[in-house]
Amino acid sequence: MSDIVKNKIKVHQLGITPSEVINYMSSRDMTNKEYFTLLAENELDKIKNEDVYFGYTVIPASLDAPLLKIGKTIFNVGYDISLMLKSVERTAVFVCTVSPELNRSLTQYSFSSNYMESYMMDIIGTVIIEKTLEKLHDEIKNDPGSGKITNTISPGNCGWSVEEQRKLLDLLPEGFLNIKLNDYGMMDPVKSLSGIIGIGSGVIHKQTECRYCKSRNCPYRKEEYISA
Repeated sequence: MSDIVKNKIKVHQLGITPSEVINYMSSRDMTNKEYFTLLAENELDKIKNEDVYFGYTVIPASLDAPLLKIGKTIFNVGYDISLMLKSVERTAVFVCTVSPELNRSLTQYSFSSNYMESYMMDIIGTVIIEKTLEKLHDEIKNDPGSGKITNTISPGNCGWSVEEQRKLLDLLPEGFLNIKLNDYGMMDPVKSLSGIIGIGSGVIHKQTECRYCKSRNCPYRKEEYISA
């Protein structure tokens, strides 16, 4: 296995603004925007010094669409993702997650009557992982040895089965960043994400695949779904 890279960052270093949190909420035309903006600001302030983790390892890879071979493990990523991975040479296999303390803060309202606070902290957790993904992607992009890279691509995106997440995590050390996988393939902490970044002379980076991705309810969706 290649070298393992691990990083820790404080929530406030992600530069999350209340307006970014509001943009992830389901009702964009809300009438109580000032209330939610203030709520987001208050909740962000409570967790500003808590930790987020991300890590990855870079492994040789090859593509025989729709199959991607990472090391000795074969994944069926589908043809949509294969288009981005043309001439892939290596992949960065990554995970992002929150610290136990931050996880407790994000879920502190889950079993109480504070419905608005619970909803807001869930949205904030999603934004935290999205912004952490951006940090991870920038780190790999700015590595002089990387060359061209793809978007971050995760099981569950663009037809890649989420069931292959277990195989992906097996490419990282056991218990990496304290992430656990339950019998249904869901990660604990819930605010965690695994995936790959393709590296190679022929790979393709697209600003977003959201308009065409079939995962309509993806919490990281940035653009409205366009049906075929």
